[in-house]
Amino acid sequence: MTITPAFLYRLSAGAVVAAFVLNLTGGLLHPVVDGNSHSVDSLTAWSSPWAQLILLVGTVVQLAALPGIYAWIAPRVGVGGLVAFVTLYASLMLTALPHLAVEAFVSYELASDPGTAHLVPADGSLFPSTTFTAIQTMFGLAYMLSLIVLGVVLARSSAVPRWIGIVMAIGGLICVVPWPEAPGVTGLVIELPRGLAFAAIGVLILRAGGEHVRSAAAERSARPLPV
Repeated sequence: MTITPAFLYRLSAGAVVAAFVLNLTGGLLHPVVDGNSHSVDSLTAWSSPWAQLILLVGTVVQLAALPGIYAWIAPRVGVGGLVAFVTLYASLMLTALPHLAVEAFVSYELASDPGTAHLVPADGSLFPSTTFTAIQTMFGLAYMLSLIVLGVVLARSSAVPRWIGIVMAIGGLICVVPWPEAPGVTGLVIELPRGLAFAAIGVLILRAGGEHVRSAAAERSARPLPV
């Protein structure tokens, strides 16, 4: 089998759609008890650590797929799109992956043992580490900002339908709002913004058969000269 750019675009597109389904499922299953999704009671609820593991797998799949998604839209989004995407990708790597790994494999184990359950912070910070909390906060803000910027860039470009960029930007703004934690709602607030717009781009790629989106300059040069 020949590995062509079109095949890689289709592979990335399918993966990003699958990641959206996984992350949305994990987010909806993620337990929230008494307004705290990272308490001992939440970490030992019936859907833990399965919800967190689904989210972790979905995040890994999403991160593997996103470079292909960006490469497909790159000719249309310019330097601003590149900076926003790199910031978004790096912030996801430094927030979502460590957060979910710690939650599924560390905090869950601490909460499950009566002798160590007291080590789980009661304030929802997940792990008693100032450095961990600071990194999560700093890059979490970077993620929200880059999501908004990339959404604006997409909405102003012709790479995808404008509504996809608008949805992405609104998703970033929604994440800035300190919503009360509630079962199902918290998962939707977090997972819809980071997955829906990218999944929609994935569907576009699949419909196009993996054909590369061309830059505006390339399209102008391809037009026949007037006679």
